[in-house]
Amino acid sequence: MDIIATLKNVLNLSDSVKISVYPAGAVNRVYRVQESKNSQLSLRGSNPQNGGLQKQEDTSVDLAVKWLADDDFSGVNRAHQFALQQQLYREGIAPEPVWLSEDETIWVEQWLDHSNCTAPSTFELAKTLARVHSLPINAKGLDLALRWQHYRDVAQLDRSSELYLKAQALLKTVKKTERDNDDYVLCHNDLLTSHLFINSDNTFKIIDWEYAAMGNRYFDLASCCLINKLAGDGRIELVKHYAELMNINEAEAFGKFELFIEIVSLTNDLWFAALNANNDK
Repeated sequence: MDIIATLKNVLNLSDSVKISVYPAGAVNRVYRVQESKNSQLSLRGSNPQNGGLQKQEDTSVDLAVKWLADDDFSGVNRAHQFALQQQLYREGIAPEPVWLSEDETIWVEQWLDHSNCTAPSTFELAKTLARVHSLPINAKGLDLALRWQHYRDVAQLDRSSELYLKAQALLKTVKKTERDNDDYVLCHNDLLTSHLFINSDNTFKIIDWEYAAMGNRYFDLASCCLINKLAGDGRIELVKHYAELMNINEAEAFGKFELFIEIVSLTNDLWFAALNANNDK
């Protein structure tokens, strides 16, 4: 109810607003906010993080609202990610970010409808990753070594634990890969198939950019495989398509990709360790 009250005030919504709960990930909550409007929607206040969305007369309000208050363990800088998505919106690849609360617990953006979208093929996933990796955008670096350290601190891992020792063993390799300028690109890092909206004219948009950062392209490829449960032929097809699209030597691409399968798997384990520790507080 506090979220609804805040949104009604900030977005100038009436009592007839419709708010629906939608499936979300392990941390955040997602709502769809809809209202027919006969007047402009203007964002009240002077929050510099809002996108300044203006709704013209006789148009409808249709927004996605993320409640992020349960995520105090990931170390994500929401203000930076909001500014990054503003750039991505101007590139036509992300929904328009509308408003971020000052305490960064409520994120509002344009709603995208999945009803006319079909599940993407491995070629379409590869094409999407190639497009993201070619964007002329600079963002903060992922700094995976620092991110691992953050997750280990939140999880309070014992230095003798298997997970801690695995991270230590891979640390030098991770730092080396993040200095590889040829593979240093903007990465989405969470390209679940349900985050990709492909239109009938073959244009597309992507949602959930909160883990996006500059990083190694093969971390993004391996992440895409892990979260979409691609294995065997699925992985092979994704890397082959990607290498061809990006004009990269296929054997070289597979060699680097295999290394990042292990790195991404360990990152995922550390993330869940931090999540579970945070939930146990």
